[in-house]
Amino acid sequence: MEDQQLIAKLRARFDPEAAESVSAIYQFDLNDVDDYHMTIDHGTIDIQPGRHPDPGVTIISDTQTLLALVRKELNTMQALLTGKVKVKGDIGLASRLPKLFGKSKV
Repeated sequence: MEDQQLIAKLRARFDPEAAESVSAIYQFDLNDVDDYHMTIDHGTIDIQPGRHPDPGVTIISDTQTLLALVRKELNTMQALLTGKVKVKGDIGLASRLPKLFGKSKV
């Protein structure tokens, strides 16, 4: 999957209402696309290429696993326990990720 496709899918699924109380920076270290960071700020989303100097959480995985989490096809705890996803930083932020992406299907 290309980087722009992943970003488009994340933006399409983002649920501003679910993110109204969230202010966080997610770093994505995905092994099949470039690194990206996502800023959630009280109902808004901004996705930028590269590494953020101070993310709240870093999610290490691949695009298919990330999209499975976002689509709620994969349970966050299952993904962690099976090693499909590794998390550095605030595990609570990582567990909230699927809740922020409940809109359209991609």
